[in-house]
Amino acid sequence: MKSKNSFMRPVILVVFGLLLGVGLVAGFGGIAKLNIAFGQGGGVTLGGPTPNIPQSATLESINTSFKAVAKAIQPTVVSIKIKTEAPKPSAKKEMDPNNPFKYFFHNNPNDQGEGGGDEQDMNPFSQPQGPSEGLGSGVIVTSDGYILTNNHVVENAAKKGGITVKLTDKHEYEGRVVGTDPTTDLAVIKIEATGLPVAALANSDEVSVGELVLAVGNPLGLESTVTTGIVSSLGRQINIFDEARSKNTAGYSIANFIQTDAAINPGNSGGGLFNAKGQVIGINAAIATRTGMFAGYGFAIPINLAKTVANDLIKLGHVNRGYIGVNIKAIDQTEAEALGLNVPRGVRIDKVVKGSAGETAGLKEGDVILSVDGQETNESNQLQGLIALHHARDNVSLKVWRNGKEIDKNVTLRPRSDVAANDISVEPIQIEAAPMKQTATIDNIGVTIRNLNAGEKDKYDTKGGVYITNTVPGSEAYDRGIGLIGKVVTAVDLKPVKNVDEFEKAMNAAKGRSIFVTLIDDKGDKRAIAIRVPKD
Repeated sequence: MKSKNSFMRPVILVVFGLLLGVGLVAGFGGIAKLNIAFGQGGGVTLGGPTPNIPQSATLESINTSFKAVAKAIQPTVVSIKIKTEAPKPSAKKEMDPNNPFKYFFHNNPNDQGEGGGDEQDMNPFSQPQGPSEGLGSGVIVTSDGYILTNNHVVENAAKKGGITVKLTDKHEYEGRVVGTDPTTDLAVIKIEATGLPVAALANSDEVSVGELVLAVGNPLGLESTVTTGIVSSLGRQINIFDEARSKNTAGYSIANFIQTDAAINPGNSGGGLFNAKGQVIGINAAIATRTGMFAGYGFAIPINLAKTVANDLIKLGHVNRGYIGVNIKAIDQTEAEALGLNVPRGVRIDKVVKGSAGETAGLKEGDVILSVDGQETNESNQLQGLIALHHARDNVSLKVWRNGKEIDKNVTLRPRSDVAANDISVEPIQIEAAPMKQTATIDNIGVTIRNLNAGEKDKYDTKGGVYITNTVPGSEAYDRGIGLIGKVVTAVDLKPVKNVDEFEKAMNAAKGRSIFVTLIDDKGDKRAIAIRVPKD
């Protein structure tokens, strides 16, 4: 749903480095303590007791620790130089200056001058004359040469001689791609070497907001750079990633990121985000920026997810990921009220894919998944991240909210390819009497509707419903996205409506309550949107 105040929100471009290795490092400035003196008088006491936080560390001890950690972790992060194949000749097309992916295509990092290098256009809409080069980073995860990095760093590397790996001791090796996973933007490459320094891997489930972190990578061609900051958020969703990887993942991606206040610049992608113990908590992947350079926020893929992916890529060459087979969304206050939940929690199932693990387990549209194996799931990407830690054929235990109570469901995950792609059912034609009313205006929610015609029923693959012809700005329906997200309503209060008469009756019965209105969008997907129906 788009807010009517969306004009107040700045546009933030979340940028992949792609082949040029745009990534992130953590930037950390001094923490200033701000004291505000309130005037005396009045009868209100503001503030609470000071938290009991250990204050024994000295600047010198912090300085010593940071130096020791930096020295230990630098050798475990490598520089990855990429060469692409020369493009086939074709008509040159100019890139739209407003394209949010324009920062994907960065200049050659090896051509740094006073004002930066000559820009090497990596835009697929604009054909350069020869091969291009880019620079990224990687983390050594085995002593015999397996290196974890981003898919977008290596995905366009030339098949022969396209990857060169450079260690901190200046040794260089030719690298080869072991496997990639565009869904998580991870990849594993291999060099032929032994006795390499290996990064220690943490448990990213134990990472906390406010935790000090260090990032190591190769920004702007500056090898083995260390920066520092804090973890500023967890479980961050970045929707633009879906567009960036849709060509490889059919629109599906797993984005459950560690956010850090990072000085992020091109070349850091694939490097490690380390905790104060010198353990990797995440693989740096993206930045939030308007310029393509450091703007304050960076994002890392949690190392627990990266470990699962890396193990599969090394053993199998591909990821054996399990899926439930459901379309999901997070729940807000209005939806919680409509579902009978005391607080907004869990993620609601909008659709159960036919032939999926979820259907076999008995999951239904409108169910709310509250937890996976005892871990709460209050965001869609959080659920995706938890399921991504499992393989196909693994069993997971779900806590589900249905009809006002909690139930348990055990699901045996399936690979994505197991979902039936040719599920076609034919039902007998039914002839219905024409409804008395063809159009109506529902003033209390602010919509005007009409019956669907035969062509619209065929287009939206529905036997009945109503078409929204107008939504009044500022009304309940407008604010909740009714008529904006989708124009066709097929159900009210989770009960099918075939025509205008049934829609009106359902809305009258729902006065004074929060209910769901089921919409079909332009892509043919169903969405259930919660609204409050005023009494008058």
